Amino acid sequence: MPNSRALVIKSIKNGESSLIVTCYLEKFGLKSFIVKGVYGVKKSKFNKSLFFPLNILSINFNDNNKSLSYLKEAKSEIFFESLYFNIEKSSIIIFISEVLNSVLKEDTGHNKDLFNFIISSLLWYDKIKTCNSFHIKFMVELTKFIGFYPNIEQEDDEFFCLISGSSSNAKPKEKHISGKEFKLFKQILGTNFEDLSIIEIDNKLRIKMLNYIIDYYSLHLQLFKTPKSIDVFAKIFR
Repeated sequence: MPNSRALVIKSIKNGESSLIVTCYLEKFGLKSFIVKGVYGVKKSKFNKSLFFPLNILSINFNDNNKSLSYLKEAKSEIFFESLYFNIEKSSIIIFISEVLNSVLKEDTGHNKDLFNFIISSLLWYDKIKTCNSFHIKFMVELTKFIGFYPNIEQEDDEFFCLISGSSSNAKPKEKHISGKEFKLFKQILGTNFEDLSIIEIDNKLRIKMLNYIIDYYSLHLQLFKTPKSIDVFAKIFR
């Protein structure tokens, strides 16, 4: 019976009592499971809270080489202190889970570095009091693992082309970032999670930057879909 650490990406109700849970596994990549009895009359060994978005689990499952396997055992490996209890953080967690659901569909193999990046980022975000730009930095850093990390040719370049993924001093004909938005973009690229609070960014500019990054993903990933949860950000981060 295979076992692995797993990151919950998505769960949907299946029938009266079961869930279909999609996870990103450290050893096996993206995989979906049937979890029986979660909503049944009898007490289930699986609490539905186990399958909150981006929860980190230790699992055992029957690998039948089909699209859906049966989950046999699951327990939380890490208990987050704030991610599910803070309205700002929980909204960002839902957003990131939607991003990962699109991204990982195009890269179904396992990538231990990617898995560890996601886990370490979540652990850091859980510990800090607030960081309204975490999701933006996360999406930028995620591109390192999926093949289109932004290339800044020269520090004094004035434009960044979303299609080529590179900066230049010549204004691109295609969609691009320039002006104060590009200055902010370079700041985000040049800092780490711990120093994000140094960057001054208002809500209007943050939303604009997020839309640029979503466009960037859409241009480079065929299956990428704009997360539905983006609509709540304007209301929460005022």
